[in-house]
Amino acid sequence: MSEGALRADAARNRTRILAAASEVFAESGAQLSVDDVARRAGVGHATVFRRFPTKEDLVLALVEERLGDMRAAAEEGERADDPWEGLRTAMERIVALQVRDRGLFEVVSACEVIGSPRLREPRHALQAVLARLLHRGQEAGVVRDDLAAADLMFLVAAAGHSSPCRIDLGEVWRRYLGVIMDGMRPAGATPLAPPPPTLAELDRALESGGCRTGG
Repeated sequence: MSEGALRADAARNRTRILAAASEVFAESGAQLSVDDVARRAGVGHATVFRRFPTKEDLVLALVEERLGDMRAAAEEGERADDPWEGLRTAMERIVALQVRDRGLFEVVSACEVIGSPRLREPRHALQAVLARLLHRGQEAGVVRDDLAAADLMFLVAAAGHSSPCRIDLGEVWRRYLGVIMDGMRPAGATPLAPPPPTLAELDRALESGGCRTGG
């Protein structure tokens, strides 16, 4: 087999493993088994470990992929002509991704994988798009001025965790995202305290504890 064919085969295996891991996380959450992932992907146990030597490496790869999906969703919002609709679209699609992969994000929250230095670049890329959407809305006067880009990260996370436990309530999260977005409007806004964290403060907080995988 040629070197190019080997690379293509490795890329296909990686894609299959990540897709299988996403499905297993959705079903099992933190109880994910590498054996289950290998079986679902149709590859050998050794193939999984060759691509992802530890379970943490697999989790980090999945989160990195999801952050890229979220950035793409936010960029879709940037293409909207209306600043408020662009922001709403971005937040709605990001929360939908979180809800879809709740098992994965429960693991991320539990061991603070999101704070891995390996994820700093994709995290910043997502934050940059959200910052542009926020500033555009603020300049248009449709978003309160005292919100910062870091606030949006917490707000979408809150909406994504609006259903207690892992019960199936359909798309009830849309109701609570609506409440959150109403609170982002300038009308009737009251002063917020304390001030929002800067992105540098958020990075330090995320990266100061928990898992140190991928660093």
